[in-house]
Amino acid sequence: MARPMSGDRSREYVAIVGNRQRLVRVEPDGESLRIRVDGEEFNVGFVEHGLGEICLLLNGRPQVVNVQPEGEGRYCVMLGGGETTVAIADPAGAHLGGSNRAIRQDKRIEVRAPMHGLVVAVQVSEGDEVEEETPLVVLEAMKMQNALTSPAAGTVSQVRARTGQTVEENALLVLLDRRDLHEPDA
Repeated sequence: MARPMSGDRSREYVAIVGNRQRLVRVEPDGESLRIRVDGEEFNVGFVEHGLGEICLLLNGRPQVVNVQPEGEGRYCVMLGGGETTVAIADPAGAHLGGSNRAIRQDKRIEVRAPMHGLVVAVQVSEGDEVEEETPLVVLEAMKMQNALTSPAAGTVSQVRARTGQTVEENALLVLLDRRDLHEPDA
């Protein structure tokens, strides 16, 4: 499991939950970690209790998580009475091809709704050039507004979200073409 990192080093991972891939960036932030999952940011502090049990402070709210390894890069995660398997991949070392191709290696990024909600603002148009962390869509869920930001620099190739639209969890909102990836030499 990740522990606070020394220095100013951030790391990226791909978390594969079911058939969904999530780009995860972990950055040290004092005694806690700043974790960005597909552009949504969380401040996480934790205390490890042993035997895989961890008490997280997720944006100031306590959560008890139990994590058990299931094999190389695979973990069983138990949270709130539910259980799921999570596979972790290093995007820099991920292979192209196959069903577990890492998001980091993809030229196209799908920005999806992290939860059921109402689109209250669409802040980009097709053809817009965006930088990492550029606000793309504002989604309201549980009476809170969440700005979904670009996980990388690129060009907006499609906008599927519309202001006033209700979307389901995992609904495709925006497609981006990354500009920081280069084609391999032939």
